[in-house]
Amino acid sequence: MWSGILQKVFKVREKVALNLGGENDEEKPFLDHLEDLRTMIVRMAMTLLVTTIITFCFYEQLFAIIKHPLWATGVIKTEQDLKNMLQILTPQEGFLMVMNLALIAAVIFAFPLLLFFLLQFILPGLKQSEKKALFPAIGIGAGLFLLGSSFAFYVVLPKALEFFYTFNESLGMSNGWRLDGYVKFATRFILLFGVAFELPVIVMVLVKLDFLNYRLMSTTRSYAIVAIAIFAAIVTPTPDPFTMLVLAGPLYVLYETCIWLAYFMEKKDRAAYPEYYAEIDKDAKELEQSSNDDWDNENYNPWSTADDDEDEKDDYQSPSAKPSAPPPEVEHADSEYLGEDQSSKMPEEDENPSDSPAREKTLEELAREDEKNSGASDQPHQP
Repeated sequence: MWSGILQKVFKVREKVALNLGGENDEEKPFLDHLEDLRTMIVRMAMTLLVTTIITFCFYEQLFAIIKHPLWATGVIKTEQDLKNMLQILTPQEGFLMVMNLALIAAVIFAFPLLLFFLLQFILPGLKQSEKKALFPAIGIGAGLFLLGSSFAFYVVLPKALEFFYTFNESLGMSNGWRLDGYVKFATRFILLFGVAFELPVIVMVLVKLDFLNYRLMSTTRSYAIVAIAIFAAIVTPTPDPFTMLVLAGPLYVLYETCIWLAYFMEKKDRAAYPEYYAEIDKDAKELEQSSNDDWDNENYNPWSTADDDEDEKDDYQSPSAKPSAPPPEVEHADSEYLGEDQSSKMPEEDENPSDSPAREKTLEELAREDEKNSGASDQPHQP
């Protein structure tokens, strides 16, 4: 199963390399793609390992930072309230919590480098000038990730925690949360918002690969709004509509920004490659005109094709057409299949029609006999 998935991923990677106009148009072997994937994974793993070791040395500062959303809710007044609320229930829970916190912090701090390794694998065949252009894109992606994480940390997460705190109190229960559960909830919340704010980077990559364009994005804006709302409802861990709207609003603004960025990118490419885009516009107009002409026809069936019409013509038979008699071999095979005893058959008929029993006469033969009989009756009788 994994081999098939990797083969599909590598085929997409080859197509991306051809679309980008790589220097080598020959298809790479499967093992070469696998080696590139292994190199990317090793680089990302080593980067995370080194960064996690560094962030683990500052676990006290990281723990003080992750407690800030609780203070921002206003439900925690003193350090004693915080100790009563966050509890460690197992001996190793504190250490595992610190390891988890250090790993999440490592992902945030090493995100630009991780994004660079990922784009190197996804976008092969880049020229040297295009590789240099990756660095501004990586800077923009890292900035958007930090923007989304900060937005969740300072705005959305305190509101979500306050909602859960008041809801638990409405049930008549005291709020005693596990420390590990709180840290996992807060860090995942922050990471989800950071990744969600990477939408412009993803869209710009698809525009660069000609999978998206300004016209398609602008005409499908209504579908994008529905998709953003569904994504926000799934990603946000709280069921209240406020948190969903807080995430969906910035994502929609980012989507509109992507539309304008795609417009300027396409405008720049049209100036650089006018013949290429003229051919694309011509094909689009022909396709649109042919589709409109087909739908204007009242007998148009969108589910049939020209090949289906040809098959129907070949299969059609006129009423006057008579089916041909089956060959003797088919009759002999049918008789054997039905289990008829060959010895019980009647002897073969003689080819002489005089000895054969009278067959049923046709209308033409009966008409000729009537004419003969009537002619004979009209002749005078001689004595």
